[in-house]
Amino acid sequence: MDRPLVSIITPAYNAGAYITETVASVLRQGYRPLEYIVVDDGSSDDTLAQLRAFGDAIRVVVQKNAGEGAAVNRGYACAGGEILGVVNADDPVLSGLIETAVDTLCGDPDLAGVYPDWLKIDSTGRVLEVMRLPDYDYSLMLRRHLCLIGPGGLFRRSALGDEPPRDPRFRYSGDYHQWLRIGLQRPLRHIPTVSATWRFHPGGTSQALLNAELAADKVAIIRDLFARPDLPLSLVPLRDEAMSAAYFFAAILALHNPGIPARRYMWESLKAKPWWPGPVIAQRHRSLRLVLFALGMPWTRPLLSLYRGLRPERFAVPTPGDHYSAWSGP
Repeated sequence: MDRPLVSIITPAYNAGAYITETVASVLRQGYRPLEYIVVDDGSSDDTLAQLRAFGDAIRVVVQKNAGEGAAVNRGYACAGGEILGVVNADDPVLSGLIETAVDTLCGDPDLAGVYPDWLKIDSTGRVLEVMRLPDYDYSLMLRRHLCLIGPGGLFRRSALGDEPPRDPRFRYSGDYHQWLRIGLQRPLRHIPTVSATWRFHPGGTSQALLNAELAADKVAIIRDLFARPDLPLSLVPLRDEAMSAAYFFAAILALHNPGIPARRYMWESLKAKPWWPGPVIAQRHRSLRLVLFALGMPWTRPLLSLYRGLRPERFAVPTPGDHYSAWSGP
């Protein structure tokens, strides 16, 4: 039986510090046939020169700077694969990712996609944390505003229908919105092996986007989801809790950015769902401490500095371990 073509897309903007490492990690994957498309999103550094050094091993698409979502969609439009994945320019993947993903998808035609566990690494590639993910649960993902699928997720093209992976309306939460759409009609599956990385560093996209537009996106994507004509009726009862969670996690972004209207978002969270069912997972429950902090903004903001001083271990970056390339665990 012929194996399906897999297309990997990497959006790259001024990624010169990491792009060669990431591209090499994808090309080392043993799976074939593999199509690798890197979209240079108007870089002003040496990203494009590094990409051209790989020759015909990759396909390089160049566009004016339009943002990560537009770059992903451009790569998707150029791709021919039946199975696709997005690998960020600074997040190298580990061996076996694609082979295991394809075997799992081919073994169950009903699956829309798969996702592995992953390593949180620092700027030098040393491991900060091993991220063991829960098994797939669409209800959990929606009710707790939790993007279960992280680095290394692959999906079938058919799961998106005629839609692009990233909706241009949602600049800062396009990946979460993508996985919510993909999972509407068909399930995904967790592969409990570490096969990808996510790089934590000051210049990373996720660290730069803790802003008011990200907070607004959190609310807007849930509204959009529940307005879809193809929304299964079984999900309709989850609307209030999903909206409440979106407002709550928008509000607590004010921990990082005082320009976010924390009080308004928190009141909306409480109005949408005064009580959440017991915490499904501990880190995604609506704690009274955070509710009071947001409702008391801006007067409670000085307390955050005090709390950080009293409990510095809660805010400390883990001590780096071995380089991710030495990882040998499951």
